Amino acid sequence: MVGKTLNEAPVGRWLRIAVDGTRNIRLLELGFLPLERVQVLRRSWFRSGALVVQVGDAVFGLRPAEASQVLLEPA
Repeated sequence: MVGKTLNEAPVGRWLRIAVDGTRNIRLLELGFLPLERVQVLRRSWFRSGALVVQVGDAVFGLRPAEASQVLLEPA
């Protein structure tokens, strides 16, 4: 799973954000920090639709373009 993005992550599996997981300032401010636990809770029916993700105790809706900026590693 190393090198996969949040956009490619399976639903319902806990993973960790990689050490160099994102350089997107907005995502870092929201809590997408290195080594933080994350999981995809739900995907939109549409391929280009949003993802519902949990980071720690917080739940967010992300566009696929944002989710593809978060690199993951096994938990």
